[in-house]
Amino acid sequence: MKKITLILLSLFCNTIIMASENPQLPVLRVNFNGQFTQNMSYINGNMSLTDTDGSVINLPAKFKTRGATALNYSMKPSFNMKLRATDDTEIDTTLCGLRSCSSWILDAMAIDSICMRNRVAFDVWNAFSKLPYETSFGSRNGTVGKFVEVYINDEYKGIFCLTDRINRKLLKLKKIHQDTDSTYTVRGVLYKQGTTDIADQTTLGYFLNYAVCVIQWHDAWELTEPEDYACEQAWEPLQTSYKNFQDYAYVKENYYTDNIADYTLFLMVMSIEDNWGNKNKYLSVRNIQSTGDTTRFVYTPWDLDTSLGNGIYWGGTYNNWEMTDIIKTAVAPFSTCLSQQEFMNLLADKWKIARTKSLSVDSVAQRLRNYRDLFINSGAWARQSSYFDAQKYRPCYAHDLSTEIEYIISWYKNRVNEMDTFLGITDNIATINRSSHPAYHSGIFDISGKKITNSVPNHIYIINGKKLIK
Repeated sequence: MKKITLILLSLFCNTIIMASENPQLPVLRVNFNGQFTQNMSYINGNMSLTDTDGSVINLPAKFKTRGATALNYSMKPSFNMKLRATDDTEIDTTLCGLRSCSSWILDAMAIDSICMRNRVAFDVWNAFSKLPYETSFGSRNGTVGKFVEVYINDEYKGIFCLTDRINRKLLKLKKIHQDTDSTYTVRGVLYKQGTTDIADQTTLGYFLNYAVCVIQWHDAWELTEPEDYACEQAWEPLQTSYKNFQDYAYVKENYYTDNIADYTLFLMVMSIEDNWGNKNKYLSVRNIQSTGDTTRFVYTPWDLDTSLGNGIYWGGTYNNWEMTDIIKTAVAPFSTCLSQQEFMNLLADKWKIARTKSLSVDSVAQRLRNYRDLFINSGAWARQSSYFDAQKYRPCYAHDLSTEIEYIISWYKNRVNEMDTFLGITDNIATINRSSHPAYHSGIFDISGKKITNSVPNHIYIINGKKLIK
C-alpha cells in the first residue's frame, strides 16, 4: 500500500507528564456522519488535534469502535482511528510528539474509576521490561500515550488516552517477502491472544481465511502480522510451540525466559488477573525463516485496564489476586517455568532489584499522582465529571479522584509486601498500611483491602485499623 508521510514540527511530549502550574490537555475533535454502534465497520470522517502549544493538525481519518467490554459503554466509546487520504492511502504522522503512525487507538477508559490504569501500567512496564534486542525505538515493548480531551461530532466526551499500537514497526519484525507475483514468504509474525471475531471458540482450526486460529479449547488467537497475508504458514511457529512448551528445555531455547519472568512479575505485583489466561497479550517472532535469537518468541502485554486491583469495576472492592491462585491458574509456558526452581530464583532476583526501582511503591505512586494532578489542575476531571453526571448513565468514575488515588497507593504498598513474602525477600507484615477504603469503613478486610463477606478463614486481617492474625 502506498504511504504518505507528513513531516510535522511539534514539541516533544513525555509519556510521564509532570504537572505544571497551568497544565492543559490536548483537544481532539472527531467528526463523521452517523453514530458509533457496536461492531460497526470503519466510517469515514476527519480529526482535528489542538496540542498544548496551540498547534493544530487537521487530517482525514476513519473510525471504528473497539474492545470487548468497552463496547458496552456507548456513551464513551473506545475506537480505532486510521489516518487515511481520500484514496485510502495511509498518512503517517506524529501526534502529540508520539512516534509517527497511521493507526492510533483512542482509549475511553470507561470501566476504570480513575481513568488512567492502562496508561500507568504501560508506563511502569516500559520502565521495567525491555525487548531483548534494539529497535528504532530503543527497546520499548509496550505502547506510549498522551491523555487528550475528546469531542465526538461536537459533543464533549471527556478524557481519552491517545496511544500508538503494538505492531511490526515497534517490534522490528521482518516484512513478508514477495517471491513472485503470487507467492510470498512469511517472516515476522505477531499473534494476539483473545478475539471477539468468532463466537464459537470450542472448535479447533482456522477461521476467517486464516485470520483467526482456535489452537485449543477456548484459546483463540488473531494474526496481526502479516496483516495482509494470513495463511497456514504464518501459524506454524505457534502450532509447534503448543506441542512443545510443556518442556522447560524447549521454552528456554525458543523463548526469552527474562521476558517471561518480567511478564510474570509485572502481572503479579499489579494484580492483572485478566491478562494471565488465554487473552490480552501479544506473542511475536522477528523472523521465522532465520536462526538463533531472531526465531525466539517475545511476549508483549495488552489491555491493562484491570491493573492495580481494578477498583470500582469489581463492585466497590479491590480485587486481590492471590499468589497461590496465580500459580494454580498459570497456563503454559508460564506454568512450565513456575514449576522450576531455576525460574523461581530468577523471579526473586529480578524482584529484589525492581522493588527498589520501576516497581517500587514510590515510583508507581509518583506516576499515579502526576496524572492525578494533570487531570485535576487542567480542569479535565471536573469537566468530565460534570458531563457524565448530567447523563442518564455514567461510567464508574471516582467522584473524589485524590482519595481514590491515595487508596490505590496504599493497596499497592500491601501488594509489594505480599510479593516480598511470596518470593522470600523479607517479611514486611508490620509495615502493612492500615487505612481503609473511604467507601467501606466498617467490616473485616484482608491485607489487600478486599472486604470479607463470607466465612473468615485463617489469615491476616485488618479490623478497624488494627492487625489481627487468626
